[in-house]
Amino acid sequence: MKKKKKVLVMGLTSINNYGDNFITDCVNYLVSQHSDIDCEQATLEPKMSLVTKVPYYFLLCLSKIVPKGKLADQLVYQAVKVRCKRNYRKLLDGKSALIYGTGSFKYGTQKIWAYYCLGIEVAHGMGIPVMFNAMNVQSYNENDWKCQMLTKHANYSNVKSITSRDGQAGVDKLRNNYGIREQIVCKGVGDAAFWIPECYGVAKRPEADVLGINLIYGDIFIRYGGTKSEEELCSLYCGILKKLDAEHIKWELFTNGLDADYRFGGKLLALYGDPERVIRHPGSTTELLEIISSYKVVFGARLHACICSYALQIPVVGFYWDEKLVHFAHMAGIEDCFLRENELSIDRVIRLLEEIYHNGYQLDAANFAYWKDQTKIWLDSFLE
Repeated sequence: MKKKKKVLVMGLTSINNYGDNFITDCVNYLVSQHSDIDCEQATLEPKMSLVTKVPYYFLLCLSKIVPKGKLADQLVYQAVKVRCKRNYRKLLDGKSALIYGTGSFKYGTQKIWAYYCLGIEVAHGMGIPVMFNAMNVQSYNENDWKCQMLTKHANYSNVKSITSRDGQAGVDKLRNNYGIREQIVCKGVGDAAFWIPECYGVAKRPEADVLGINLIYGDIFIRYGGTKSEEELCSLYCGILKKLDAEHIKWELFTNGLDADYRFGGKLLALYGDPERVIRHPGSTTELLEIISSYKVVFGARLHACICSYALQIPVVGFYWDEKLVHFAHMAGIEDCFLRENELSIDRVIRLLEEIYHNGYQLDAANFAYWKDQTKIWLDSFLE
């Protein structure tokens, strides 16, 4: 009997944002369709022993003390090496390939750039090919050392494929800005989570009559370069809830699992005058799926609340706080259902929600199928 190849899929599956788990699980599902491959999932952020925690947190603290810039970023990278290098070597031992199923090719927030760079270095030393699967691509910054590190490592000889869920816009960034060499496959694809129905065997509930309102932490616009404050966002949500109650439309608040989003929901309900109301706060990926599939319409904030709704053919209305939502709405052909920061008002959101709650919208099934197929085609191409 021919020995199966082993593939490692790495994701951000340890931070309780279960939308991230959708991506990794769906990549794992697609890889597992190959009968000659065994797939193993792992988090980019392994648990640490006390011996590892001390130098890790020391280096991170030091990176916050020194001036922002190259030295601070180098200290972060050394911290990630302390935390992850031995673990990555162990995970990659005996593997035929490494696939990043995280959804974001970025350096600006989190330490994801450092995990990528270290993983590529370790895989390179072990002769293991690497794929970035269905990434949104952050805008290039030639003055950011983290960006330059990511650029350098993404062009390593063992990196074979980078597909982008931003479509051609993502491919153009990779080629024209990051200088990704021609030998590396760069293609526009759909988000891996478009495969949610097949991966989890979940469908929307036809009898649903509740509008699900997805929460996100209050200063999300500020963190991503916008101007809307937490107080303004909270006031917007409160105004929406009042209008929905006036129209007798049932609603629920829910999160993707992050405690920061849940805390914002608590502030919102206190302001609204209903502090005891339940916020649906999932403790697992399966629970988040159960929550979203129970809704008739979703007012989405987190990207994968929107994508999960779309994949289950549940109409979704949302707002842009990062360009990855812009690319998703464009790819899905539902730009008219999303509002930019300067367009966000109670009346505009309510008009959209009421229209879609009562009349729905027609999913472009052919477009959805095309982008799903592209994800599978180029993942299969890498595996073959």
